[in-house]
Amino acid sequence: MVRTRFALVWAAGVALAVGVVAVAHEARTVPVAIFKASALYGLPFSNAENESLGKLTDIMVNEKGEIVYGVMSHGGVAGVGDKLFAVPPEALQTLGDVPNHPDRKQFVLSVRKATLDTQPGFNEKDYPTVPDSLFKQTPRDNEIARRTAATSDQKQYRMRALEGIAVRNQAGEDCGKVRDFGVNLHENKVVYAMFSYGGTARIGEKHFAAPWKQMELKALTGKPTEVNFVVHVSKQTLDTNAGFNRNGFPSEADLKLFENAGR
Repeated sequence: MVRTRFALVWAAGVALAVGVVAVAHEARTVPVAIFKASALYGLPFSNAENESLGKLTDIMVNEKGEIVYGVMSHGGVAGVGDKLFAVPPEALQTLGDVPNHPDRKQFVLSVRKATLDTQPGFNEKDYPTVPDSLFKQTPRDNEIARRTAATSDQKQYRMRALEGIAVRNQAGEDCGKVRDFGVNLHENKVVYAMFSYGGTARIGEKHFAAPWKQMELKALTGKPTEVNFVVHVSKQTLDTNAGFNRNGFPSEADLKLFENAGR
């Protein structure tokens, strides 16, 4: 596993990313990095007029780990009375500094606050399968919408709902729980799931970064209420591997440890 780590400290004082790589030809604002999904939640959305539009509350992904859309909450007070909007994944690539506040980060959308105020958004119990057409502004956006619609028949998952799911291997052995995800906003995909293993009451546990494409969400018992993330790795391998501690965050998935896996 690549152990090099670079911490980027954001407004919440949380390290969002590691493995930052400078790419001269990239015109996007967001740095090339792996971000903790949990640290992206709560970051604000704004527009060119510096109007506050809402906050990122969740990320929807499909079974391939591709980001389908970001969930933005708008309005309301302390989460009560707010409306939800499905913003295109490309909107998450606008992550950058808040003007005059380089220690704070935000996403930028090309929509007026008044427009969102008049739109119904979607219901908490009825998540859409594609981004809201409200945010389609350019031919590129339309191409993205067509691509997203072509894969909308795949299973989709709210990333926050996946946190805490048990991890097991193909033998059905307990391998811990999912704690977070590594997200690449440039490529609009989940790179890996970070799961904890061993320890007692989270003391002494180790963490591993399993490639998303080498994990499966399924019920080994056949019961739909007992869905687990299934990894192709033995407990002995996890026992003898150092992993990384909860304060660390790898710059990529541990491909070697899970190299015999496949979806």
